[in-house]
Amino acid sequence: MWCDNCFLLFPLRAGAISLGVIMTMYQIVGGALLFTYGDFFFFHLNESSIYGGYAFAQAAMSIIAVIAFSMRSETFANFNLRVYPIIIILGLTRGIIMAWSLDHYKDRITWECDHGVTDDRILPVKFCDNDLKTLIALFSMFLIVDFGLMCYFYFMIWRFVVKLQHYPFQGKFSFS
Repeated sequence: MWCDNCFLLFPLRAGAISLGVIMTMYQIVGGALLFTYGDFFFFHLNESSIYGGYAFAQAAMSIIAVIAFSMRSETFANFNLRVYPIIIILGLTRGIIMAWSLDHYKDRITWECDHGVTDDRILPVKFCDNDLKTLIALFSMFLIVDFGLMCYFYFMIWRFVVKLQHYPFQGKFSFS
């Protein structure tokens, strides 16, 4: 027996499109924040730029997936099915390194807050007013949620590819 709707929290196509749009938006915002304020949190050369660039790459993959869902494109969906596991592994690695780096270099961040930075672009004033451990825990929680959403989005891509293979002419004309 085949289950077409197992473990789906949303309708397959419309839910995947909306999840892809949400993931695209928060990845673009996260990447922009990493490019803008990342040098304060991550101290190695170009570390924040690498993380921000990866966020934009993940947003691009989500856009390609949304296009695949919108057009019912088996080619784009198969492309995402093959490439998205690499994105998931890189995302997991990025999340672990980012959480470790924030926790490991929290003394440097505290020192920057205590000694003040004249440029508000580098150091947001509101950031230093909050507890650093709470912010690191919150940031790590968002990285875990991001990983969970990536895995669920991959599951939806896989289900969509399987649905296209089992029902190739659903919503299209059949010329046979």
